[in-house]
Amino acid sequence: MKLLLYCTKAKLYLRIDNKGAFWTYTNKQLDFPNTILNGKIVAECDFEVDKILPINVSEDDYDYGIPSKNINLSKESCLDTYDICEYLEDYNADNIFKKGYAIHIKNLHIFDEPKELSEFYNIQDCGGMLFTHTLKKAPQNMMRVSVNRWLYGEYTPNDVNILISIRPEWLCKILNGEKTIEVRKKVLKGMLK
Repeated sequence: MKLLLYCTKAKLYLRIDNKGAFWTYTNKQLDFPNTILNGKIVAECDFEVDKILPINVSEDDYDYGIPSKNINLSKESCLDTYDICEYLEDYNADNIFKKGYAIHIKNLHIFDEPKELSEFYNIQDCGGMLFTHTLKKAPQNMMRVSVNRWLYGEYTPNDVNILISIRPEWLCKILNGEKTIEVRKKVLKGMLK
């Protein structure tokens, strides 16, 4: 199972220059021949998911981290501690912080030609029967997709990938190797091992 990286259609425009570097721009009409990657699936990667939990730093202060690993979450996600806390912070009735997830991006492969959503199929499980539909709309967060039109009965991990939507400014950092962890509030069932 691979993670497919989709560039959202947000206002910043993600482009690749003739030297292979990725950039974001506010102006869609630039005078040099670059490809706009918004609305495209631009890369795939292997991934690993860890839970992010609140860690007490002092009596009145806390941070989020991955307790089982010595990882600088802020550096690897390109988010400062405040941004991580603000994004994941969610008080429930007992004033307990909700957890989040760190998706580690590994073995990134950038496609020579970006892929269209229509090249993939949405998988729907209806009472144990799997149905596929041509993908027309990107997910708000992520979804399971297949390159196969029909899936019957059991399917293997090679049949199914996870499509994740990422804003252009964050995807730019991933493609340029600056960001190796994507922080999310939720992941799909089965992504945690």
